[in-house]
Amino acid sequence: MIDNIGLYRMFYEVACHGSISEAAQKLYITQPAVSASVKQLESTLSTALFFRTNRGIKLTPEGELLFEYVKTAINALETGEDRLREVSGLSSGVLRVGASDMTLRFFLLDYIEKFNRDFPHIKLTVTNNPTPQSIEALLNGDIDFCVISEPFEHSPDIEYIPVREINDIVITASDKFDGRTVDFEELIGETLIMLEPGTSTRRYIEAQLKENGAPESFLEPDIELATSDLIIDFVRRGIGCAFVVSDFAEDYLKTGAIHEIKLNKPFKSRAFVLAYLKKNHMNVAAKQFISSLNIDLSNAK
Repeated sequence: MIDNIGLYRMFYEVACHGSISEAAQKLYITQPAVSASVKQLESTLSTALFFRTNRGIKLTPEGELLFEYVKTAINALETGEDRLREVSGLSSGVLRVGASDMTLRFFLLDYIEKFNRDFPHIKLTVTNNPTPQSIEALLNGDIDFCVISEPFEHSPDIEYIPVREINDIVITASDKFDGRTVDFEELIGETLIMLEPGTSTRRYIEAQLKENGAPESFLEPDIELATSDLIIDFVRRGIGCAFVVSDFAEDYLKTGAIHEIKLNKPFKSRAFVLAYLKKNHMNVAAKQFISSLNIDLSNAK
């Protein structure tokens, strides 16, 4: 390919106007400069591209063939420039967010609502998956960033920034523990409810139970459910006690519909974490959204 793409621009304008003088006016350069550029292109391609008539200059058959490709290329470049200006100004573009049920509900949703209101022309897509699938989507380039919950396997290709602390507690509909702290042994015989295996919350609870010396029976719950909302419903009906993130239980704890079982060895807190690829260029929409989380991405590529 010819290194000087400007020669094709000269060729395009002359072909469109059928006149070297009009092309020169359009390009704000002299007629001799346009003529020289056309001759240089013809010499480089070893092909005559124009011929003169009484009504100006016209394309040769070879010139017509080249013009169709040059026209497509010029139009594509101009469209690309227009789209880039739009996206840079946040008047267009796409933002792809990944999140779990929990991070959406208790962290991201308010920010998503505000962003959608402030930038209505940005197409917003949200992929709702558990943490492991969100990380996979990020590594595959299917999303721009995700907000996930600990724990998870760290990848050297991903930057991780904690954005909010969360706590896991034990809840029950019974008030028989009367607010006192208890050992795990006192819960033996209770119907235990947990999320299904494979979620970050289930892995975290299992790790904390092992670390705090809970009986082996606690690693084999009686009931496994797909969502924390279902767990709350089961607990409210007195079916058993459950391990959940405190946010899910907050409203019901305030009304007394359920009660927290305070452990002598409470679980350590963990975090919601923003994750994005280190080496990928982050688009303007993604940077704008993340800046609303009060996170400095000045060093993000």
